[in-house]
Parts: sequence; C-alpha cells; structure tokens
Amino acid sequence: MSSVLPAVPRPRPRRRVLATALAACTVAAGALTGCGGQAQQVRDALAYSQRVNEVQRGFERDLTDLRRAANEAEVLSDVDRAVRRLSASVDGVQRGLRAVEPPSPVTGLHGELIDAFGRWSAPLRRFLVALRTKRPATIKRAQDRFIRDTDAVQRRVGDTAQRINVKLRGLSD
Repeated sequence: MSSVLPAVPRPRPRRRVLATALAACTVAAGALTGCGGQAQQVRDALAYSQRVNEVQRGFERDLTDLRRAANEAEVLSDVDRAVRRLSASVDGVQRGLRAVEPPSPVTGLHGELIDAFGRWSAPLRRFLVALRTKRPATIKRAQDRFIRDTDAVQRRVGDTAQRINVKLRGLSD
C-alpha cells in the first residue's frame, strides 16, 4: 500500500525562471535582424533559438506535471511516476541539445547549457531515494531540499540562457 504524501509547499514564483529564461531565446531570436554579411549569422542564430526552445518544451511540461503531482498526489506512486518522467525528460533535453548545432559565438555557452540541464539529475535521484523510504518526515526533508537544489539549477540554466541571448543579440549589432 502506498503512503500519503506530506503537504508540499506551493511553488514559489521564482520557479518560473526556467521557462522565462529559455523562452528568452525566442525573444532574442526575434530581436535579431541583419543585413549584408551578417544575414546568415542572424538566420543561424534564429534557427538555433527556435530549436533550443523546441527541445525544452517537453521538459517544461513534465516539470509542471511533477509540481501538480506533488501538490495533488494521494499516493507516492503518483509522484514517483512524475519524477521518473521528469528525469527521462532531462535526459531527452540533453540529447536534444547535443543534436543542436549552435552558432560559433555561443558554442561554449551551449555546452554550459547542456551541463546546466544535467544538474537536474542529482536532485531527482535524491528525491526518488527519499520516496522509496515511504517515511513522511524523510520525504518532507527531501521535498524541501529538492526545491532548494532545483531553484539553484534553474538559476544556472537561466543565467546561461541569458548569456547566450546577449551573444546572439550581439550578432545583429
């Protein structure tokens, strides 16, 4: 029999940093306009931004599902499934990002973005281990740590996305 989860704190507004930062790639792409010799660089930057956003959309959906499952779940197995799906989504985002050819000015930052997404793995693994204990106090501590750890991961992803956006915007100058 599955255990009932302890109450989960509502996601804080700053938890939207991930979606906002990654969606900023589209904003950056829209700001890119070029002429002459820069036109190809600008088109490449636009294509890159669109592809990165396509890759991350499924992840954002799975993250929203995990939050919903954590807040609404009556049994641990619901949360366990959502965590596993998010973990698979992290792997998928990394694979998808590795398949994207970044414009040369952001090659290094693109690698940092892939690494930043990879930092989701450790908090997800720790949370799964805590869920398996089926002990409410252990799960509650794990939830609190998961929120702290993933906030840090989201900030890192957001910071990296912002640095990419700055470089991409520079292509149109």
